[in-house]
Amino acid sequence: MFPFRHSVCLGLVLCFHLSLAGALNGAEPFEAFLEKHCIRCHGPMQEKGDIRIDQLSRDFKAGLDSHHWAEALDKVNSGEMPPQDEPQPTQDEIAEFVTSLDSRLKEGRAARMAARPAVTHYRLSRNEYQNTVYDLLGVRYDPTKPGELNEDTLWHGYERIGSQLSLSPSHVDRFYRAADIVLDRAFPATASEARKIHQSAAQLRYGGGEKQQLILDRFGIKRPLRYLLFPGRVQPALASHWFGRTGPEHSGLYKLRFQASGIRPLEGQPAHLSIGKQTSEEPVDGLLEFDITAPEDDPQVYEVDVFLEMPAALHFCVVATDGVDRRGGAAFRNALASSHYLFTHSSETLLLNPNAPQMFDGEGNGLFSTVLLDWVEWEGPLVTEAERSRTAGVLPPEDATPEIVAEHLQRFAERAWRRPVTMDELENYLQSYREEREAGEPMTYAYRIALQGVLTSRNFIYLVEGDPVTRERLNDWELASRLSYFLWSSMPDDELFSTVANGNFNGEGLKNEVNRMLNDHKLNRFIDDFSRQWLQLHRVGMFPPDKKLYPSYDDWLETSMRAEPVEYFREMLTKNLPIESLLDSDWTMANARLCDFYGLPEPQRDGFQRVSLKPEDHRGGLLTMGAVLGLTSDGTRHRPVHRGVWVSEAIFNKTPPPPPANVDPIEPIPPMGTKVTIRQRIESHAKVTSCAACHRNIDPLGLAFDQYDAIGQWRTREHVPTGVGEDPLVDASGAMPDGRAFSDSVEFKQLLIEDSEQVARAFIEHLCTYALRRVLTIDDQDGVQAIVDEARQHDYQVKDIVRAVALSELIRKR
Repeated sequence: MFPFRHSVCLGLVLCFHLSLAGALNGAEPFEAFLEKHCIRCHGPMQEKGDIRIDQLSRDFKAGLDSHHWAEALDKVNSGEMPPQDEPQPTQDEIAEFVTSLDSRLKEGRAARMAARPAVTHYRLSRNEYQNTVYDLLGVRYDPTKPGELNEDTLWHGYERIGSQLSLSPSHVDRFYRAADIVLDRAFPATASEARKIHQSAAQLRYGGGEKQQLILDRFGIKRPLRYLLFPGRVQPALASHWFGRTGPEHSGLYKLRFQASGIRPLEGQPAHLSIGKQTSEEPVDGLLEFDITAPEDDPQVYEVDVFLEMPAALHFCVVATDGVDRRGGAAFRNALASSHYLFTHSSETLLLNPNAPQMFDGEGNGLFSTVLLDWVEWEGPLVTEAERSRTAGVLPPEDATPEIVAEHLQRFAERAWRRPVTMDELENYLQSYREEREAGEPMTYAYRIALQGVLTSRNFIYLVEGDPVTRERLNDWELASRLSYFLWSSMPDDELFSTVANGNFNGEGLKNEVNRMLNDHKLNRFIDDFSRQWLQLHRVGMFPPDKKLYPSYDDWLETSMRAEPVEYFREMLTKNLPIESLLDSDWTMANARLCDFYGLPEPQRDGFQRVSLKPEDHRGGLLTMGAVLGLTSDGTRHRPVHRGVWVSEAIFNKTPPPPPANVDPIEPIPPMGTKVTIRQRIESHAKVTSCAACHRNIDPLGLAFDQYDAIGQWRTREHVPTGVGEDPLVDASGAMPDGRAFSDSVEFKQLLIEDSEQVARAFIEHLCTYALRRVLTIDDQDGVQAIVDEARQHDYQVKDIVRAVALSELIRKR
């Protein structure tokens, strides 16, 4: 994100009047232009847009105010400034001023590049650390668990900005602990064999079900016993004793299989099954989530791989979202939990349980959503051949000579540090190894000390770029790491290392590697990480919606909302769709829960899938997704200004300035006052002089979506909880900063599509911020423009844009 774009107010109000504060007396043409055309609005007499250009630094080498000067250059060059109601400079005056300012900016940029530190360090984020230890040693490690790695500091949603990722003493301690855990799992004292356990419904529900089976036989019922899972109660999905004696050494990847079907109310939602650790009455951590859409007479086998820290205990919980479901779940809980309650099929419940409350009508519809479980099976810990191969050859043989040990450590360090490593760099670690051996420790233990040193070195924890001798460009090893952490969120693989080592990481060799990376399954890490950070999806659910105002909102809806933009971006990247699809489309990616929320036809299978949209669905593109509309709300009402700020940041890559100090909040409507919309209250608020400029440009970006409430539901009237009169009609009309009018979100999105190059440029800037792990500056402008020019040749298709960034000159710069 360019700092010179920080102020929407600046961009739209600035006349760029620069008072000279005694400098140069206006004699120089550059300063004379400012004195003649800019001082009156942005000098001692006035300070429009909070800018005093007389106070901006003329030291372009230091570059403290280069972002403001760049903004001035753009506005004057485009003819936007000075304003039309001010005296206009001649074309010759404009050309001379623009040439002079452009030259000063470029000279300052070159000086700053020459003065950059010789070596730059970028710490790995938690997610990158997790991926790296997996790709290095085949070890699954969860750094987000309590007590593991510290949470990463965010900058506008990004969790990998180098200047934000410090390394405190507490970080160091946790990295040592993490290295111990990783090495324990990579080289366990005793190998853990995979085991499989199978639990039938009769075993889970009835302790074997022998007595219950006698009852079924008496009635001549041939169907087997089933486990009826219902809302309001948790049931075991995995007990720690099922695998026998289990400890941390059995942690790893497990495969879960279960056969289940669902029953729902007439016109109701499919049952949702959540599996996780019990924290209160429900496993709210939601480790695994399933929409159970299979009908009662045609159950489905569900299968998923999951990493478990053993010993583990997990529970099933049926999540029902309709109001009747929750009430029914509470009322039926005791009766259905009884060991005397038998279930085989909805048509046989009255026969088997004549005195119990009946849950089903004559057509097999439920009073509330339930899950019918036939059996559950767990298998693990599983280790693939690919994972096993990553530790092959890491440990030297027991009788290895010191020279052999050193060679093994060097090979490992070169993969871990992602570059060639000299023996001198390893001497301290080898010395630790020798001291442990001299103290009588076995080779494996002593060598592990050396491995721990490699994994806690700054060369592993950080991406290190540069040499003692200053240079402007990355070398091939550094470029390989930058690209792999950009596209894979992890270290280079062996093929990429080999290409660099053979000197082929340039020209066609570089293009081939980038194309290979873009087609690798690890690109999903980029899709997950970049979309989540760019769109600030961590804010979804930050202010939980009021249950009284939004009773249909639940944890599964929130989880589904958070996933929709990610799956949408995955579809766009995979299909190489144009950037316009970010803004509007006739499709989205949805699961059963979102389809129900949006009023779309129910999908035919579990999970997210592409769903067609019609105009009357009022959806399409990112901007009308529940996640985006919800993350900009406060849990009770929509926040048009917050929505406008989000659009400005995510879509235009412009961060508005914070509100002025001591601005009064919007007053609530008194009990006997007339009901008015939030828009009307904001319009009154925005008349304050100190607020007007920014609100004039931010508010329309959010008001365009006023027909969506705080959780993203479509509406035509705004619910106003206080005041008298009927709820007012929603007005979603407005005008863009350039004056183009729109009547609603549909027309607003079409105006954005007309500005697709501006949107594409902002998207490229976001990609570059993510890839370079730093805030973009004026010095990066030319590099960004080159990417825009390249992307334009491919009609701004998303995958081609990512490829253009990866192959750009900007990505090679330090």
